[in-house]
Amino acid sequence: MANQRLTTGALLRYIRGSTTEKAILQVVGIKSIESKTDDPSNASKRYRLMLSDGKSTFSSCMLGTQMNKLIETESLKENSIVRIDRVMVNSIDKQNGRVMLMLYELEVLQSDSERIGDPVALPLTDIINNNGASTNRLETTNNNQAPTAAPTPAPAPTPAAAPPATNVIRQGSKALPTLDDRKKPNGDNRFGGKGGNSIDKERIINIDTLNPYMNKWTIKARVSNKGAIRTYENARGPGKLFSCDLVDQSGEIRATAFNAECDKFHSMLEIGEVYYIAKASLKAANRQFNTTNNDYEMTFNHDTIIEACDAGEGENIPQVQFNFIPISEIANRSANSTCDVIGVVKSTSDMQTIVSKASQKEFQKREILLVDEKASISVTLWGQQAEEFDGSSNQVLAFKGIKIGDFNGRTLSCMNSTLIRQDPTETPRTVELRVWFDNEGKSIDLPDLSKGADVGSRQTPIKTLSQIISEGLGLGDKPDYISVKAMTTLIKKDTAVYMMCPEERCGKKVVDENNGSYRCEKCNKTYSNFKWAYMVSAEISDPTGSQWITVFRNEAEALLGVTADEFGTHKLNQSESIIEDIVRKAMNHERIFKLRAKAEQYNDERRIRFTCMSVSDIDWPSHGRRLIDEIKQMEPTQN
Repeated sequence: MANQRLTTGALLRYIRGSTTEKAILQVVGIKSIESKTDDPSNASKRYRLMLSDGKSTFSSCMLGTQMNKLIETESLKENSIVRIDRVMVNSIDKQNGRVMLMLYELEVLQSDSERIGDPVALPLTDIINNNGASTNRLETTNNNQAPTAAPTPAPAPTPAAAPPATNVIRQGSKALPTLDDRKKPNGDNRFGGKGGNSIDKERIINIDTLNPYMNKWTIKARVSNKGAIRTYENARGPGKLFSCDLVDQSGEIRATAFNAECDKFHSMLEIGEVYYIAKASLKAANRQFNTTNNDYEMTFNHDTIIEACDAGEGENIPQVQFNFIPISEIANRSANSTCDVIGVVKSTSDMQTIVSKASQKEFQKREILLVDEKASISVTLWGQQAEEFDGSSNQVLAFKGIKIGDFNGRTLSCMNSTLIRQDPTETPRTVELRVWFDNEGKSIDLPDLSKGADVGSRQTPIKTLSQIISEGLGLGDKPDYISVKAMTTLIKKDTAVYMMCPEERCGKKVVDENNGSYRCEKCNKTYSNFKWAYMVSAEISDPTGSQWITVFRNEAEALLGVTADEFGTHKLNQSESIIEDIVRKAMNHERIFKLRAKAEQYNDERRIRFTCMSVSDIDWPSHGRRLIDEIKQMEPTQN
């Protein structure tokens, strides 16, 4: 579907009172706002939109709550094209540009679209210039004209180098103006001096209302995390930086300082302390490096002012903002994304030293098994965190901004920016988990996501093997998960099991030294025993084709009907007839295979690797109903 033509100039006409026009606009930003009421049961979510008419943007647009379902069902999202059917202007202080567009009715014309034009924030001088005949002429002439014919008001005379002031954000009943600072002297505020350069503590706003279209603001926030100074080098030469996370009652934001500001602010800011902060820059968050729950990030510059709060001023500001998800939910999150998670340390591995293949540098690591009421997962600690960690007391650990890995399941790995809190007091989950683990959790064997457990339970489409190839599944940046109804036609029995390291969290193959000992190169240790583990190569077939897949651990046990230890013992005893019988029983039965498809580079050749995430018998009644539904969808509609 071709992109709609936007109604140029409509935003300014709306702000100036001409609200009968049914303009076509583009949604270029969506921000959710939790309504704050005395009665939490009456609290409702609100959505604030940034709209574009192709030329200008305006960010103070509040969506009526009756249309929340458009966003929650993803009918209305960023870059959607909408027609505004009913809008009102909430004028707080139009003289200073404090207005809000209240969107009571709109229709989504195009849910998915490309960004149209190169719009800029509507200048504040245009918003408040609403006097004289020119404004009246603008509103009357545009009611019956094509949108593109609207004349553009002449900008107020300003110095050529002066930046335009922008519109304002307003949350609920509290207006947050962005005033025009161009007439004020640009003094040196770098050291947070008093007098004319001191922080305006009467203009404190919440972190969740910050956006790049605001000119003047102050926040009062706590430093919840601060990274070490890091160096970098680019085309402009070497540099250094550090980042910190700031929190208040409303949310959090990442702030970064470079070079001179890095030297000045790194020693000034202390974790856990509360500060007034003003005159920093704001921009869209770079998700490659920023894991905080905010659309924007902050940069400290030469104008930035930071002042420490007096003792007791920040008592109502939390130490950190967590957004925990259950461990079981990690199975449904994409690899390389980040999350906040909390659990109890059930076991801890010894320190390990690994060598990077790329840099040949040595790294220290330690793995822990983190559990909650429904699942467990492997977490990797690095460097100093790994060296100092002692998991002997089964403490509750909370991780903020930890990275999700994807290898035969799901794992977690700490980064430089990951915040770790031991037995955090600011969340009731700490006590809940402590009581659960002491009473029953320590004796329960939970599904381990690091071994693929529960990943296969996610809803996956059922495809034929030929559809997988024709649709190019597995060729994207992220893996695809598919279900196939097929039967096993070949199994490589000679390589079905291997001798695995006996360490709980290792899983690597050991080398038989033929003297009663077995060496693990990963752990750099020699053991007197080993474990048998499955790594089955099997060919599955359906009426459209065949495909080789790899089946590990629990899934291989479900396929073959015996444990890896039993299979390995038969192999060690050279019981070929028993192995043949096991393999024969596993073949020529139709099953549902849930597969993970992901392209990998092997010997300079790109090929798709299919890993089995679960094997299950076919629920024939359910399968029959699915086929009937598919047949009905293929039938032509009768007039």
